[in-house]
Amino acid sequence: MMRKVGRRKPRRIVDLHLRVALLLYALVPALGFAQILTPAQEPRPDSLHQNIADTVVAVARAVFLQPPIGFRMDSAATSTHLFQDFIHLAGQTVPVIPLITGEVGQPRYWAVGDLPPRAVQIMIDEIPWIPGVYGTVDLTGLPEAHAQVLEAGERRVGETLAPDVVHLTSDSLNFNTPFSRIEYAKGPFGADAVRFQFGRALGKRLAAYLNSAFSNSEGQFADRPYDGHKASLQLDYFLNRNWKLRYRHLNSRNEAGLGAPFFPEEWPEITNAFHKEGRLYHGLELVSSENLRLRGFLWQVKEELNDPARRHRHRLLDGGADLHWQKQTEKWALQLNFGVGLEAVKSTSIDDRDRFYERISTTFGWRITPRTWLQLGGQASYKTDWPIGAALQAELITQSSPSLMWWLGGGLWKIPPALGERDNTLPYLAMNRDLQPANLQRGEIGMKWRRRNFALQFFLHGSLWNDRFVFQANSLRTSGALFNSTRSKSVVAMQFDFNWELMPRWYVGAIAAQTLNSLPRDFWFWHQPEGYGRLYLETLQNLFGGDLEILSRFAGRFIGKRYSPSFATDAVKLLDHELLKTAVLDFQIRLRHGDGAILFSWENILNQQFDWRFGVPAVGRYLRWGFWWNFLN
Repeated sequence: MMRKVGRRKPRRIVDLHLRVALLLYALVPALGFAQILTPAQEPRPDSLHQNIADTVVAVARAVFLQPPIGFRMDSAATSTHLFQDFIHLAGQTVPVIPLITGEVGQPRYWAVGDLPPRAVQIMIDEIPWIPGVYGTVDLTGLPEAHAQVLEAGERRVGETLAPDVVHLTSDSLNFNTPFSRIEYAKGPFGADAVRFQFGRALGKRLAAYLNSAFSNSEGQFADRPYDGHKASLQLDYFLNRNWKLRYRHLNSRNEAGLGAPFFPEEWPEITNAFHKEGRLYHGLELVSSENLRLRGFLWQVKEELNDPARRHRHRLLDGGADLHWQKQTEKWALQLNFGVGLEAVKSTSIDDRDRFYERISTTFGWRITPRTWLQLGGQASYKTDWPIGAALQAELITQSSPSLMWWLGGGLWKIPPALGERDNTLPYLAMNRDLQPANLQRGEIGMKWRRRNFALQFFLHGSLWNDRFVFQANSLRTSGALFNSTRSKSVVAMQFDFNWELMPRWYVGAIAAQTLNSLPRDFWFWHQPEGYGRLYLETLQNLFGGDLEILSRFAGRFIGKRYSPSFATDAVKLLDHELLKTAVLDFQIRLRHGDGAILFSWENILNQQFDWRFGVPAVGRYLRWGFWWNFLN
């Protein structure tokens, strides 16, 4: 690993924005107290607890029958990892598999059981978070403020029928009292962050919610600092008792040095490049309290690789409108989603084109008996001069007793290539206009069992991949392209979680996602661990008559074997690297008094050095600390 010599000092913007946040705090009384906006559902205690649906649920965002693996985030989880990303938040709560591709601020992704990141859809407060030009969503750019509840494993039947969906929900969607919070976190490699959240009713009909976070780090390697900013704004105007007009704005910006090659632009050599990603979202929604939503939206996604030898820019604009309608009775539920839009891309390495697209999906749920439900769903998407995507799925759910539920389901998916997978004009990743969708057949069986102080949920997935994407170099090894494989590959995986209250205020739990056979060594599965697990013990104690609340949590994490490729520097030649299994131990403690808390977190206590992927070590014991304070609530 490179020594930290001659490193460039990152921009220190946190101190400035901390002062700005305190100034806003001073101005809060002038904005009035018509209605406080604290979260409507406060967990008891402030800890990690399951949030599982028991029966058929119909809400504005979706109708779903199968209970997802879901948790409400606690303040210890969100604040201690404020400067990091959702890898840690999800790794503490749901059985998803983290793909860490670099140090602080560098790209990282989620896999789910048998599925690679390309097959996982991420939703944030009902908004489909569109991927970049390579079809994946970099978790570094997701806003942590929208992660009060995290759900995975849900067979979503809303705006997308992706093979799996990770849904993030904030309490900002359902205000009832004023809410103000300031948070600060300090981490390894000079990392620190500050975030301010503010929500108020500005009148009888108008409510507002704002959050802003700034973070930076000196970087683990020499001359590779990280700098980021995330913010969101939500305005709700209540037209009458049944209709609401909502405007939402999201933006994020992240810049970090690259410790090792990951993006196709970096092949076949390591560079001293800096990667930037910027996202901007505008959305205007007309929402009925019962069953209708109209939305217009505009996305802008910028991805840049700044290197002295090569400069690559991708700018993706995606604008359109969608309609959501649903109807539910005691016996059945029907949902329809329709959307149209225009996608425009400007790039130095991808064909510049504008493409019109439309998508339609429908879901039907039928209550066969009081304890048995059938769910059917379908989706189709069309884009000009592009392969068609489609999905069909069916699921049968039965509740054999008040504490036991079973489900059996399956589906077919055609997953089209992303822009950068098909239209590249790089000298070492050639375009292949004949690249067709990957075909996935997936089945699942699952169960949920719950008693008064114990909950267990288990999934078993089986996937069969056809026409998956493989990377092949030409005979001269000067360039390569993605092709559809002529061979099929099956993957079997399990996911489970349990939560047990050993005694009052003592909890033990575990999550795991593990493949039962080897993963394909293909483009979509690069760097993906074959398994991930976490076992934790948590206790919550009160001292001094309840004035001081102490939450402590011990956890061990397991990271499975993973295949991490690299390229030779003299030719486009793929080199295999197999990284072994590893385990780490973490400890967290939070001291809470009144409206504030101090947080400490030690990670990687025992196993001080291992490789997340080839060329990217996780070195040393990480100490994080921070505080949060709720005020004027």
